[in-house]
Amino acid sequence: MLEVRLLGQFTVQLAGVPVELTARPAQSLLAYLLLNPVAHRRERLAGLLWPDSSEANARRNLRQALWQIRRALGDQADTLLLVDEITLAFNTDSHYALDVERIAHPLDDATTVDDLMGAVAAYAGELLPGFYDEWVQLERDRVQAQFERKLNLLLERLVDAHRWTDVLSWGERWIALGYTPEPAYRALMIAHAGLGDQSSVADVYHRCV
Repeated sequence: MLEVRLLGQFTVQLAGVPVELTARPAQSLLAYLLLNPVAHRRERLAGLLWPDSSEANARRNLRQALWQIRRALGDQADTLLLVDEITLAFNTDSHYALDVERIAHPLDDATTVDDLMGAVAAYAGELLPGFYDEWVQLERDRVQAQFERKLNLLLERLVDAHRWTDVLSWGERWIALGYTPEPAYRALMIAHAGLGDQSSVADVYHRCV
């Protein structure tokens, strides 16, 4: 099984063994294929990942990055990647786990508090930290928005259920990620008030301000 973490870090494991993929272009290519699991024409990928290079150099860089990925994945490369002379794709029918997919799983009427906890627990930090490509920033914003929407809903559900300890835990976790989310501070104040701790309500208010 291939396990890939893109949130808070970039790590790859295959059958529980770390995969050495240290070249940033190869990491970018693999991450893009995982986040966008459809067939991509080679010239489009080359232009997207190496926008400042000539077409010939971009295609050369793509071939090199693909070779590095295939070498790192070893015998499993042909199972995990769908490659021909025109297109590249990640094989979504293969056995793999991607942390971002837990965040992106759509909400519906059957979504439970435990489902929401499992989804937001996967968010260990921003997507692909240290990567500055334009496409990464777009994906980063999208994933963060999905995370915040789910965590906001989780806090609302927990407040409605008067689960004050859980509200405090998840609210502080959101803030600890380095954001300043008003919904988290609001939920914390409600939870402290529910516990009868007015001093902590005031403290949270001043932190928010």
